[in-house]
Amino acid sequence: MKLQTALALAGALFAATDSASRPQPHRTAQNEQTEREAAKHQLRQVLEHDPNNKEALFQLARVTVEEGDFASADALFQKYLAISPAEPGAWAYLLRCAVGQNDPKGAANAQRQIELLAPTNLAVQAQAACWLAGSGISEVTGREFELVMSLARSQTSSEGLWYSRLGQCYEHAHDPSRATRAFQAAVDLDPSTETNYFRLAHLFAREGLVGDASEVMAGAVKHFPHSVTTRVEAGDIELEAGNPERALEQQQRAATLNPRSPGVLLLLGRIQLAQRRYPEAIVTLERAAKLAAADAGIQFYAGQAWMKTEHGTERALEHFKRSLALDPNRASTYYWLGSLYFHRYQEYRVAVQYLEQAVDRAPELEAAHQMLIQAYKRLGEDAKAAGELRRYQEIIQQKAKAEAAK
Repeated sequence: MKLQTALALAGALFAATDSASRPQPHRTAQNEQTEREAAKHQLRQVLEHDPNNKEALFQLARVTVEEGDFASADALFQKYLAISPAEPGAWAYLLRCAVGQNDPKGAANAQRQIELLAPTNLAVQAQAACWLAGSGISEVTGREFELVMSLARSQTSSEGLWYSRLGQCYEHAHDPSRATRAFQAAVDLDPSTETNYFRLAHLFAREGLVGDASEVMAGAVKHFPHSVTTRVEAGDIELEAGNPERALEQQQRAATLNPRSPGVLLLLGRIQLAQRRYPEAIVTLERAAKLAAADAGIQFYAGQAWMKTEHGTERALEHFKRSLALDPNRASTYYWLGSLYFHRYQEYRVAVQYLEQAVDRAPELEAAHQMLIQAYKRLGEDAKAAGELRRYQEIIQQKAKAEAAK
């Protein structure tokens, strides 16, 4: 098998696995696993003929990292670096392997090499900092993060994307202080991208910094005065901060720009939900669903509206299941489906199927863990209930350790 063919297959695989921000509706876990195995097989064939082939070594190591086999990937990258020791990208992947193996010494060594070989390479440095986020390897994480932030002053607007991605990594790792700094750098570098403002404002709102969130969105509105999206996001921020009246003001301004926008209707429906105006919310969200039937978020909130009514369980299930078909990664959809089957129908076996999916996708979702434990108990599966309780306790302990390491 020619090297080019093997590398082309591997490259196609990486394009898929590295595109978390781009939906891949026709790909399944089984398809990805099949493609990954094919790529590994062909790369190994290349290495049988040429054990020191750098390209094949690197790509095979990358596949192995994506599978979570960090020890095997570590050995492959070590072999690669013995041939080509001045490759910062390989050292970055070696850092990822060290993080995966909870190896502070290995992470520190890899970070030093990255800093030595590519001190101003923002792409490599930002990726390394992202892989360290939430790792618990605090000293190395702090050093790498500060290095990336020190590069901001010399960047152009096009590099704002790296700081936005960095902020998302640290937000996901429950490190709001670093996430805030990264998102602010993205806004400062690229004030012409709306989403930079949105991410910073949402972070402030979730942290209870309502004034800061409103200030960021005021800046966004000033920069994009005729943007429906910005007005809707400003309303969403106010709603998230617990201010439905101010959210309604923004929604009404957005409606003057485009009254038939599904996003404008979705915001209104969510406001009505927050104000417990459930019949009105149903009307609004059903209207939005007709305009944007393929919007998973609209289907989700329509399900929530129906769920709040006395005889709306079946309609709620319909909307939640449509939302799930459109977006199978939203943990809260699995949770609410599990909750309905648990509380409304006492169908605990079905509830377990959804709740297991919820905790797998969002381990921090405490209510899902607690309900899953109860569902196992109702089914007489005490061993599973005890195992889930241990898992939940481990997650809480890990979160506490990560918080303490910041």
